[in-house]
Amino acid sequence: MKQRVGLALGIWLLACGAAPPLSFVAMAPRFEAATAEYRRIWQDDGRLIVAAMEAATGGSFPLSEIEVLVRDGAPMISFDGRTIRLRASTHRAYMKATLVHEIGHRLAMTLPRSPELDDHRLLYLFLYDVWTDLYGRDFADRMVAIERRIRAPYDYDAAWSWALSMTREERRARLRALSPRLRYAIEEIAP
Repeated sequence: MKQRVGLALGIWLLACGAAPPLSFVAMAPRFEAATAEYRRIWQDDGRLIVAAMEAATGGSFPLSEIEVLVRDGAPMISFDGRTIRLRASTHRAYMKATLVHEIGHRLAMTLPRSPELDDHRLLYLFLYDVWTDLYGRDFADRMVAIERRIRAPYDYDAAWSWALSMTREERRARLRALSPRLRYAIEEIAP
């Protein structure tokens, strides 16, 4: 039974992992190398990233183009989800984590919300599991430790503590409770 579920999940991931087009733009010539690296990450992992997010949330990733601006500055996504800003001066592992984080915000924009879920709490219901599925638990733990230390008005540490106080199954149940549409999709693919 477990093998059939795993096979079905694998087929579903391959079928649903259509990555939206990302247009990478260096905001200055000195950011060209970092821009090329982000582009490589997306070319190598984009379909897997999208498939892992769709599997974790039960949602469908929007296929509209996203412009990715690479410069030095805090990573963020625009309010409409059409533009992502990424930091140029960082190492490859953090580039991967940040790209997945910001792309996760784009998917989270399509998900229903409840009053206690701000942008990051909603994202953190699936981001840790996506990082784990893509790059392993050690990677996910390292990235959470980094994000907990972000200095900003938003309390990333509290949001991560909230999300990680739940098991993967409990986080999945929180997502499932948001919508009957998500409930059906998650139950169909859950291992």
